[in-house]
Amino acid sequence: MLLPRSIRLRITLWYVLTVALILGASGVFWYLSLERTLRAEIDDRLLVVVENLAGQVPTSPEGRAEFCTAVTQEPTLSGAGALVRFHDAQGLAWCDPLPGALPEADPRVLAAVAQLGQPRYQTLKGNDHSLRVLDHPLLVGGRVQGLIQVGVSEEPARRILDRLSLILLISIPLPLAALALGGWFLADRALAPVEEITQTISQINTDNLSRRLPPADEHNEIGRLVRNFNRMLAQLENSFRRMRQFAADASHELRTPLTVLRGETEVALRWGKNAEELRQVLASNLEEIDRMGRIIDDLLLLAKSEAGETPMNIKRVNLNQLVHELAAQGRILGENKGIAVTLELPQDTTFFCDGDELRLHQMLLNLVSNGIKYTPTGGRVALRLSKADGQAAISVSDTGVGMEAEHLQRIFDRFYRIDRNRSLESGAGLGLSIVKWIVEAHQGRIEVSSTLGEGSCFTVYLPLAAAEASA
Repeated sequence: MLLPRSIRLRITLWYVLTVALILGASGVFWYLSLERTLRAEIDDRLLVVVENLAGQVPTSPEGRAEFCTAVTQEPTLSGAGALVRFHDAQGLAWCDPLPGALPEADPRVLAAVAQLGQPRYQTLKGNDHSLRVLDHPLLVGGRVQGLIQVGVSEEPARRILDRLSLILLISIPLPLAALALGGWFLADRALAPVEEITQTISQINTDNLSRRLPPADEHNEIGRLVRNFNRMLAQLENSFRRMRQFAADASHELRTPLTVLRGETEVALRWGKNAEELRQVLASNLEEIDRMGRIIDDLLLLAKSEAGETPMNIKRVNLNQLVHELAAQGRILGENKGIAVTLELPQDTTFFCDGDELRLHQMLLNLVSNGIKYTPTGGRVALRLSKADGQAAISVSDTGVGMEAEHLQRIFDRFYRIDRNRSLESGAGLGLSIVKWIVEAHQGRIEVSSTLGEGSCFTVYLPLAAAEASA
């Protein structure tokens, strides 16, 4: 069956069909119940008539004629409106007060009733009448001496049933029509917020993702739908904003080395005089290619991490040993700038965590190298491992240039740099984004504090392993 596409019309049709089935089943139930009740009353009436007559039937043939006359002249004797016929043991009618009123009985049926001694009810239908007939054995001294037939017309009961049918046929369509109108109105009211949502959604595109659906009652389904859709719009808006920023920053970062490559190559082609000059140009080009490769590798790493495609080799990591190794590497990196790298470890405790040792090493190395990069000659970078709030706390502090407070919330964004024209050596602005991803992948968090002109401090908090070893 093809259903209409309109949800409003579908709801109305299902509502009307459901109520129609309920009313129809209820009507059939009451009709059958009344029919069964009326028939039971008729059967009881027939049985009462038989019991009244059976006790007065004469045993001698001489008294039968007088009894038949009494039955004919006394309606109360046989029951008003009841038709009576008597048969002897051979099935022959010996008393028929109203010949032809009862249809001729089937001799086989009469013989069976007389033989079994059990009453039998039957309905005899004609062209213009319907009789309910009771064939009852006539018992005299405990023996079957004949048969009594009693019949009553079912027309009064039939008229009652016909009247009930007419009432049902008239009364059911009217409520259904009213229910259809009410269902249409209720469906319209119920779907009005959906229509409003549809119209609003049709006007939202990539240029106005900041638009939101009007708030609704969150205690119903529509309100929860609006809330979740607005949440989805916020996520889409944030994703589109980050994609635009990502595309702009990535194109800017890649444009610079490409411009350098192009310029140096053109200069070499035009003005290169000997192999040494060409070698210098190629070496410079190789540096720019390496820089672009690092940018692309970092971008791929972050993209895979967001998609959940970066596997982690989780195992038990000795944080004391890891921080000690990072301090040793930091000293090597700081030698050229005269920067001292210090280390502070707990004396009697060794901290362990469950994580990827290579990723943790990468995270800490980024923090140490950043501290060295933005610390002037003669400065200091300090590493410290401690325990705070039931977690391992690894802090990397420096005496570098520091940052203003307004930048602290954005330094972990991709390609974000405080001063793009800063004379100090700087990267593509992806290192701290990778740091934050590694920390969060290990169920940790990172905090930063900084004072302009005095230095910065990055603190990483990592969950400790279940079993912490003591030195």
